[in-house]
Amino acid sequence: MEQDTKRRSVAKGIPFLLLGVAVIIAIIVYIYLNPEILKDILLVAIVAGVIIVAVILILFAAVVILAIPFYILKGERYQDGTSYDLKDVKSVKETSDREDKEER
Repeated sequence: MEQDTKRRSVAKGIPFLLLGVAVIIAIIVYIYLNPEILKDILLVAIVAGVIIVAVILILFAAVVILAIPFYILKGERYQDGTSYDLKDVKSVKETSDREDKEER
């Protein structure tokens, strides 16, 4: 199972990497020379964060409110004449071991 593999040089990506580094350095220098922009960016980030949290809380509240009628209509099912006492509960391990012994 031989696969035809080819090696590509990463040299083609180096100019894009250098360009990205230069852009990041330019942005840092611009923010350093104009600090009021940093305040505006921070304000926008805070407002956007508050809006996102508010939307999430509103959607959560809507889901909770809309779930109530579904649970009311669904109701509760249970068997009459059955004991739900915890003393009657058997561990899964004991049950499966007993069934394995009975099968042999």
